[in-house]
Amino acid sequence: MTRPLRHRLLLVQQDDAIHQQLLAALESLGVEALCVADPDQALLSFQEEDVDIVMIDIDLPGGRGISLLDDMAADPRELPLIGVSRRTSLADVVAAVRHGATDYLLLPPESPTVISHALSRAMERCELKRENLAYRTKLENANRDLLESLTHLQQDQQAGKHVQQLLLPDTPKEIHAYRFCHFILPSLYLSGDFVDYFLVGDDHAAFFVADVSGHGASSAFVTVFLKNLFARKRSDFLHRGSTAILSPAKMLAIANAELLEMGIGKHVTMCVGVFDLKCHQLSYSVAGHLPAPVLATEGKAEFLPEHDMPVGLFADARFTDHMIAFPPGAVLTLFSDGILEVIDKGNLEEKEQALLNLLSAGQSTSNELVDAFGLTSVSEAPDDIAILVVCRL
Repeated sequence: MTRPLRHRLLLVQQDDAIHQQLLAALESLGVEALCVADPDQALLSFQEEDVDIVMIDIDLPGGRGISLLDDMAADPRELPLIGVSRRTSLADVVAAVRHGATDYLLLPPESPTVISHALSRAMERCELKRENLAYRTKLENANRDLLESLTHLQQDQQAGKHVQQLLLPDTPKEIHAYRFCHFILPSLYLSGDFVDYFLVGDDHAAFFVADVSGHGASSAFVTVFLKNLFARKRSDFLHRGSTAILSPAKMLAIANAELLEMGIGKHVTMCVGVFDLKCHQLSYSVAGHLPAPVLATEGKAEFLPEHDMPVGLFADARFTDHMIAFPPGAVLTLFSDGILEVIDKGNLEEKEQALLNLLSAGQSTSNELVDAFGLTSVSEAPDDIAILVVCRL
């Protein structure tokens, strides 16, 4: 026994013997049929009546059956539309489907079972179509929301980049007999590389170069922390008599302790230095920074020795101050490790030797090094690149 379908169906067909036969079959299936012969009235009923499926005789006079399919297929409700016809031509089937029919049924119907299958199949197809449409709409909305979020994120990143650039010192900047200049090329909007230099009291100038692990916003936040830390210790020197800012090793130890306490999973390679402006000596400490700082004097360049562990990895890390003379004309150049990515050499040793060869030629500004490495033409840097050059005039 065929199970009742309980549909409310709009049947658009001229009243004749075959119509009555189809209507009887529908009633035997428990389908409530609203019968309309006039195409205009059928379209009005389709728009106003509560129906969930439509059968349209494509043999209506004047080709109105096909035009009705077009009109009803455009309705946003996506109701199932079944074309019925007495003709067995494949072209008629293709035409009906092309104009929006969900299924096609030949008249007279062989049995109520055939009609039942056609109705069920049409309902399933339309339900699947509605689900696909809902999924597509949901996906489009999600894509639109994602695009808006990305736009907001990009705007935030641009604002963050502007703020980070404001935190950088002027370049070039002369502090007594020393000229400081820098260049930073971020791989993203925000950089994990940072430099700073400033006068401490009347007799000292301090600087640091930092390369924070990772990229983007989280690494940039650490550069803000470092900027604030050195500013605090400079203030402590001026107003509280603290001399920590004059010891690169102490500053690294403080940064190490505070960064570990923050627990953000970031570590930093750094080089911190302090110039004694009276006796022209440089006190420095290197915390895992690569490549090492390069000192160039009288046409010869060499890496500064003595390195300690990076900041933010080990609670028991120890840092040491080293002292060297800094004669007139001496140039100290510091890079972040991003510079190694743009040197076209095979291994680290060859890259470092290329740096020494270049710096032996006497470059004394960051702009000269930017030109030498072609950094202005780098559209997407593989890593953040920072350069700091200090020259005794």
